[in-house]
Amino acid sequence: MVVATTGTQSELTVSTTTLDYSEADTAKTAVTFTRTDSDFGYAAAVDYTLEFSVKGTNFEKVTSYSMSKKNMDFTVKDFNALALSLKYTAGEKSTIYARLMAKAADSLFTYSDVVQIVVTPYASKRVITYPSLYVPGAYQDWNPDGSVIAKLYAPDKNGQYEGYVNLPDAENQFKLTPEPSWDNSYGMLTSTTMAYNGGGNFDISDAGYYLIKANTNNGTWSATLQNWSIIGDVNGWAGDLPFAFNDSAQVLVKTLQLPAGGLKFRANGSTQEWAINYGTQDDGTGQNKGVAPNPVTGLVPLIPGGENITITEAGTYKITLDLRVPSEPYCTIVKQ
Repeated sequence: MVVATTGTQSELTVSTTTLDYSEADTAKTAVTFTRTDSDFGYAAAVDYTLEFSVKGTNFEKVTSYSMSKKNMDFTVKDFNALALSLKYTAGEKSTIYARLMAKAADSLFTYSDVVQIVVTPYASKRVITYPSLYVPGAYQDWNPDGSVIAKLYAPDKNGQYEGYVNLPDAENQFKLTPEPSWDNSYGMLTSTTMAYNGGGNFDISDAGYYLIKANTNNGTWSATLQNWSIIGDVNGWAGDLPFAFNDSAQVLVKTLQLPAGGLKFRANGSTQEWAINYGTQDDGTGQNKGVAPNPVTGLVPLIPGGENITITEAGTYKITLDLRVPSEPYCTIVKQ
């Protein structure tokens, strides 16, 4: 008779516990994980999963990778992406926690001891990999494969796309395509409905920065004007400083002199005031102050209606507001 045991613990080791790299090293191997087999007392088909988490969470939330072979390499690019996905801040030294789960059945598994890797991730160019719809139109010469083009994204991969499009004219027409070509497209039926390989051009009157939503499941769409600006101690919290638009990067930019103090971003400030605005996380002091930009990367974590972003030192700053994925607002404030 074969008796299953609770399993012998696998041993997980790493080639290094301190990583020092830069974006120039992207193709190099950053770290190698090595494991031993776990024994459950019978010829079990054991699945091995490498789990990563952050301090203080007790692995309640993990990022997992299957580890079928006894050695697993991570390139600098991939491990840096892992660190950023765990919400660690670029330019700051952080500790990633790793362990190995050996699983023979749903109720029969064991974990290795936890290993720690100290890393300082770098800020790399943002690469968006969500399903997307292209937005070719008059604003970019109707070229779905053009270097200048807006996109709508579906982060939940559920057919519900959204994104921002900067439309410069009094009358603006465009279409939506699932690929950077005219092989297939979505066209407008009415001001709220659309059709696949049917309908005419989508049509929006008045120039501006528009939040476009398109649901490919039920064939509906919408466009909402959201002209974003900066407000804060830089202008006495009165009036708004509008962003410029970078066509090639599809982001909002502004370079200006900032005093030490606070600022926020808001949409349609002159008419909607604070109805739509972004701030940042509380700095944890209990003084209702928001965090300052990361001193290395300028990164600021944005949240709807958050605290004022804290500028600790007066100077000239370049502000970039990236709203390409509307549910994941991204901002950098870098001293020039």
